[in-house]
Amino acid sequence: PEEDASSPQPESSEAGTESLIGAPIPESAAQPESYFDDAVFIGDSLTTGLSLYGLLPEEQVLADTGINPQTILTRECISQDGTDKTVLDAAAALSPAKIYIMLGANGVAFLNFEDIVDWYGQLIDGLREEHPDSEIYVQSVLPVTREREDDTLNNARITELNGLLQEMAADKGVFYLSVNEAIADEEGFLPTDLSADGMHFGTTVYEEWLQYLLCHTAEGALA
Repeated sequence: PEEDASSPQPESSEAGTESLIGAPIPESAAQPESYFDDAVFIGDSLTTGLSLYGLLPEEQVLADTGINPQTILTRECISQDGTDKTVLDAAAALSPAKIYIMLGANGVAFLNFEDIVDWYGQLIDGLREEHPDSEIYVQSVLPVTREREDDTLNNARITELNGLLQEMAADKGVFYLSVNEAIADEEGFLPTDLSADGMHFGTTVYEEWLQYLLCHTAEGALA
């Protein structure tokens, strides 16, 4: 017999998670820090800070300085078991329940946005093939400071790219997280006093970033 629509659904059910696709994950009750024990973080130098500052184990952070949505598909930059691997190959050797991706800070100034979205989609397809049961979260590209902005690297372009990434996440059926909310000031900039170079930051911001993720989970939103 057909199940009553009012019956409780498992948190991981497709029916439940579908309602979270297409918009940023809303704020929810905080998960414990152990929530990240089975998570993997993929990205560029911004993501490397998660392990460099000791907030996450190095083996859970598949990231490399200077990598962008194009080069992440082919660059053998992750050392694993004595071998340099691509991010996809390194991820294939792990068993994450959650995969967090943040890409685009390197490339927003010079790569075509349509190409970025296509490469990003290829990465997600590769991850899903190896990890069909993992929750995949696309994180927004973080803002830069007002002083760092120029004609090609600026928050207007970052906002435009984030809109396209949100649409891509919806098309791929994965979750989208507006992490900018955690660190941007009231005008959408990375606060000047938090960054020496206009883009990177220290431990305090990383802690706020992770706390944001703990308070914006699919499990929490469906509880």
